[in-house]
Amino acid sequence: MIRLLLILLRRVVVKQRNQFLKVALLTVLLVAFSSSGFMYFELAEKPDLAWDDAIWWSIVTMTTVGYGDYFPSTTGGRYIIGFPTMLFGISVLGYLLSTLATFLIEERSKELKGMSECKRRDHLLIIHFPGLARVKAVLTELRTDPKTADADVVIIDDRLEELPEPLAAEGVRFVRGDASKESTLERARFRDARFAIILSQDPNDPHCDNSNLAAALTLEHLHPSIFTVSECIDPERIELLYKAGCDAVVCLTALATNLVVHELLDPGVQRVIGEATNNLSGQNIYLVEVETAGGATYVAARDAMEERGCAAMGLEQNGKVFLNPAGTTPVGKGDRMICIAPARPDPLRL
Repeated sequence: MIRLLLILLRRVVVKQRNQFLKVALLTVLLVAFSSSGFMYFELAEKPDLAWDDAIWWSIVTMTTVGYGDYFPSTTGGRYIIGFPTMLFGISVLGYLLSTLATFLIEERSKELKGMSECKRRDHLLIIHFPGLARVKAVLTELRTDPKTADADVVIIDDRLEELPEPLAAEGVRFVRGDASKESTLERARFRDARFAIILSQDPNDPHCDNSNLAAALTLEHLHPSIFTVSECIDPERIELLYKAGCDAVVCLTALATNLVVHELLDPGVQRVIGEATNNLSGQNIYLVEVETAGGATYVAARDAMEERGCAAMGLEQNGKVFLNPAGTTPVGKGDRMICIAPARPDPLRL
């Protein structure tokens, strides 16, 4: 608690230095006046009084606490010293509280409007705000996976005027600005971020791919180690986004086309895919890293996954996916097993 108060005090001093110095000087002068006056008038009748007693009485009186352990009994102590101390003490305290309240309100307003600088680390960036329902759905999925369950989230968008209260209540931070500009990314502490999700602001407008591409180029150029997943609408932009440095690209149009055709040929495929990619219920598709594999084959890796209660579906090698490959297919370090499991499996050691 003391540490939080010191941090808050430091920020107030930095933000409102002139006002704080004036109030601090006035407070010191008032304490000096009241404590010295208290000693002058009361010491004769109370020879055991010390300066720390006088200073304590002065502070207690200024804050209107009034413990009653020390009090002036002389006429001069009461009306020449005590009355001005109470009057000006309340004034100084009221000014301090109003300054602090104004500071807190301004800071909160800046946070909601995306004008303040983010102080998070190891966080996740959501670039662009397509709507409250969409972002909340993304957050819900992220919170159900141990990999991102505790990750702080920072939204970057140049159209959103103020962060919606439901997102603020979940601890989401907001930085307003163009994500393709380094200054905006700096305010979001992008160099300390682990992941970035670039959403399409309007899933019906292919021109949104341009802003996604610009954001990906800037982000990956300045912070190549960040893992970036980007949406796109036009299939022709997939290759461009990969060349921009994105680690994964999800094309909404291509996925919708494939899903519609498969649903026609095999009704029910949509429910299967929805269940396999939904973190909220059932089991999900995971890609499990293979850490060691000295001459191992796919059948050995599949058996090892089944021992964990995971159903192996295939293998990813060098960025290519092989579903249900031959059992003799070699598995090497860096490959990833594709499986369905109730929870994210640990890396596979063979």
